[in-house]
This record gives sequence, structure tokens and C-alpha cells, in this order.
Amino acid sequence: MRVKTICKNGVFKPREPIQLEEHTEGDVVIPAAAPSDTDDPTGWKATEALIGSIDDAPADMAEHHDEYLGAK
Repeated sequence: MRVKTICKNGVFKPREPIQLEEHTEGDVVIPAAAPSDTDDPTGWKATEALIGSIDDAPADMAEHHDEYLGAK
């Protein structure tokens, strides 16, 4: 589950209501800022930052990415 949050006074709060039981624990991952174009003119550094960022992707996502993204 991915939840958009906002940090207020050191506490992360969901931006929208979510249905979870009280005291459910989770992890918060703060993505690193993307490098500027001058530091990464080809976009490879930004692309590498995405590797492993999708936890529930199908095992064959790389091979069949066009099909999963709706391309023909």
C-alpha cells in the first residue's frame, strides 16, 4: 500500500483517510531528490534511483513493459 503523507511537527499524517486498524505499523520511505539535468544530462542517475521502487511488479515487468503500460 502506498500512502501520501505530510509531515507536521515531526509526525507523518496521511493526506487522505485510510482504512487501517489502530496501532498498525508501517515504514515511511522518503525518496531522494532527483539530480538536476546538469548533473545528469542523460537521465541515467534518475532512472537508477527508480530501480527496486515498485514492490509488487510482475516478475516479467521488464520483458513485457509495453504490454503492462498499455502500449501496442
